[in-house]
Amino acid sequence: MRGRAQAAEPRAGMLVCVCDPQLDPPANDNRTTRVSTFALGLGFAFAVLAQTVASAALPLAGALLAPREDLFTLPFAAMLLGAALASFPASFLRDAFGRRTGFALGASLGIAGGALVAVGLIQRQFAWVCLGALWLGMAQGFSFFYRHEAAAASGRPTAATAGVMAGGLLAAVAGPTLAGFAEALTAPYFLVGAAVLAALAHTCSLGVAVSLAGDPMPRFRVKTTTPLAAIAWPTAIGAAAWFGMNAVMSGAPLALVGCGIGTAAVFGFIALHVAAMYAPAVPLALVGERVPPLAVALAGLVLVAIGVALQRMGSAEAITAALVCVGAGWSVATVGTTAMIFRAGPPGRAALALHDGLLFSAAILGALAGGFLLA
Repeated sequence: MRGRAQAAEPRAGMLVCVCDPQLDPPANDNRTTRVSTFALGLGFAFAVLAQTVASAALPLAGALLAPREDLFTLPFAAMLLGAALASFPASFLRDAFGRRTGFALGASLGIAGGALVAVGLIQRQFAWVCLGALWLGMAQGFSFFYRHEAAAASGRPTAATAGVMAGGLLAAVAGPTLAGFAEALTAPYFLVGAAVLAALAHTCSLGVAVSLAGDPMPRFRVKTTTPLAAIAWPTAIGAAAWFGMNAVMSGAPLALVGCGIGTAAVFGFIALHVAAMYAPAVPLALVGERVPPLAVALAGLVLVAIGVALQRMGSAEAITAALVCVGAGWSVATVGTTAMIFRAGPPGRAALALHDGLLFSAAILGALAGGFLLA
């Protein structure tokens, strides 16, 4: 019996007696099938579609409903706060109950968040919009673990991470058209169509999540993980990039409107930004393994710094260039820092959660600082 018990690893979420590994697999949907990188990329793409329309709509919704002018970035910041809050649950629930359950829970939060934002806009309730944005952000926090899932399952972490993030490029192509169509259907309610589209995108992401292959069957073994210090430099570089990107992004929609750009056209500018966020992942998926991850991460940080400087110039052309630079820089830096973590060895659950939590915390600070770039 002792020898048989070593075939299964006891852990939270296992609803089967660990003394008899011959019974059915535990309730965390573990199976022997290897997860498809394409499926991970598709689920991430739907989540990015929701992120695209929400990122454009929430700053405008804040400007429309905020009780004070200096609070217009709160809905966007709430979305980022939700993503930060979801980092630890996303990491630990995924291990306890399996990838299907974790990603499905995140998508469900996104559906509820998009619906609540839509209702808040119709009822003109600023607090409801902020709460819905928080839930949308929590869904985003879960979806960013698609890249960790791919990197952990591959011996080529740079290429695998970039391959999943490249799926976000599809969202940039479809985003403006779908957002415009949704807004036309829900006229005269401004931005309601975008909120409903975000909920529908997470519905599609939920469909992908429940169809993912289960996790491999666990084995009883001593787990060796890299020390927590291994994430220090990747987290510092990534946090700086996420701060700069969101500082530019949070203030850009309102700044473009101030430059004479129509509100409907703002979705196109944001889509260009999202395209820049995920387009660099395509070449990185092909050649990324040939470049040191630290060099990739630092190159991305330099691009973000250039974008922040361009945003300060204030013209529509400079803001557009800033959106492209910070989007591309964020993508390159995120791929590089994720590869740095997995190249150092298998990270622990707490390390991944802390890494993503600090990235989103930096993004929150950047969103709150977005208005100062326009001052």
